[in-house]
Amino acid sequence: MALVLLAATVAVASAQKPNIWFILSDDQGYNNIGLHNPDLITPNINQLVAEGRELTRHYVYKFCSPTRTSLISGRLPIHVNQENSATSQPYAGIPAAMTTIAERLSQANYSCHQVGKWHCGQATKQLIPHGRGFNTSLGFFNFGEDHYTQIRGAQALHESDTVACEGVDLWKTDKPAYGINGTYGGYIYTAEAIRVIEEKPANMPLFLFTAFQNIHPPLQVPESYIKRYSNASLQTTVNGMVTFLDESIGNVTAVLRQQGLWDNTLIVFSADNGGYLGNGGDDAPRRGGKFSDFEGGVRVNSFISGGLVPAAVRGTKVSGMVHICDWYATFLHLAGVNNIYDQRAANANLSQPDSINVWDLVSGANNTSPRFEVILSLMPTQEEKEKFDTVMQLGHHYRDPMYFVGGEAIIVGDMKLILGDMHRGPFGPHPTKPCDSFSPPWSGLTNPGLPCTCGTSGCLFNVTNDPNEEHDLASSDPGTVMKLKAKLDAARPSLYAPDRGAMDPKACDEVKNSGGFWGPWL
Repeated sequence: MALVLLAATVAVASAQKPNIWFILSDDQGYNNIGLHNPDLITPNINQLVAEGRELTRHYVYKFCSPTRTSLISGRLPIHVNQENSATSQPYAGIPAAMTTIAERLSQANYSCHQVGKWHCGQATKQLIPHGRGFNTSLGFFNFGEDHYTQIRGAQALHESDTVACEGVDLWKTDKPAYGINGTYGGYIYTAEAIRVIEEKPANMPLFLFTAFQNIHPPLQVPESYIKRYSNASLQTTVNGMVTFLDESIGNVTAVLRQQGLWDNTLIVFSADNGGYLGNGGDDAPRRGGKFSDFEGGVRVNSFISGGLVPAAVRGTKVSGMVHICDWYATFLHLAGVNNIYDQRAANANLSQPDSINVWDLVSGANNTSPRFEVILSLMPTQEEKEKFDTVMQLGHHYRDPMYFVGGEAIIVGDMKLILGDMHRGPFGPHPTKPCDSFSPPWSGLTNPGLPCTCGTSGCLFNVTNDPNEEHDLASSDPGTVMKLKAKLDAARPSLYAPDRGAMDPKACDEVKNSGGFWGPWL
């Protein structure tokens, strides 16, 4: 009898824990959403925001993999990963000794599921979603692939090797997703998210991490979504991809309601970085975009919604600062776990989570964020830089500059300092021309002529009063520049920037051995 009562108690406690659905869009710029651009057809997202709260200062890394590893590990990118390492590198992604959010939520009796893009490690089965605490997964490992075939080449391999390494990047929990590829990826991932919700165990709360592929290149979408725009000038592939994403979110939301889960569900939406300029990304009126530390690259579309959002604050905005790593502690708090200490990481001499519980802020219990500062990106020490320069001269694949872009940035309160070069993309040289020499959103501002690089002297902005970073205050406020530089220097010794290893040809061998599918190879 005692065991029966204990089981019943656990079941009741689990039922009271909220379901959590985290939605991560890909390369969605500030202006690639109906929330900020009324020309776009995103009725479902607009409705979710109306029933929730927009987060107007939600920060991520300036590109893909570091944002994802930050969310899953609960650490700032500087303490887990600042590289878009090739998935064929053995140490890409999150170190195995760091405990993930899915592992911690599983310990709190959550049913955890991953859908869509991973980009947090592939080399071993321990590094893929199923090995990181997710009960099931259906998605792809790499940064991108063809939306229709799910085929991709080997990232960052020499061009002559790419064809030999082509394969289908689609994995289902513990094996290649045979027979599933060949359909537009958005349909695959939407159907899987719906399946997970419909098959949710009655006695377990749900954690669903859905990382949609839209609007990442290659720019592809069924023609019908483009034709939904009556204005011919808006009939672009990227706009169709935005509307497809919105419909996917709407379809999954409808199932949450049909299954009676809405009232006890928290939805969190975020883009992984700013829009990819030249590939459909539109960050106007923000300066910069993906691959830069300007607000257009790191201050992204985000909101919370669902029945868990208190009725009194629905339809309002949250102006306090939140970093994507903060959802780790926040989700654990909602699951009844208030200790985020990572013993496994401690045993491996790795950093502890940087995550801060922001539930009181986003739920409206108070208006002050517990996060007052954040280091957005940080370069290695001079000794490490010299090592980096040396190994690159030797042709080693360590920290390939195509994916480990330069520059660094910190925000303390209202003030933001940016140092170094800010890329418009990973494949070209650092920009040296004024920003007004480039196409929007680098140009077209009311104060054109600011350089696209901040150099060693730095650019200083009050991002509360000047979110578009039009007024550089560095020369008029040297004291703040020095203070923020000192904070960066103090944090530099804690930077986690290991050699991720050379790209392993055995990863390509695995493609051949697995019938043309990518997968773990070690």
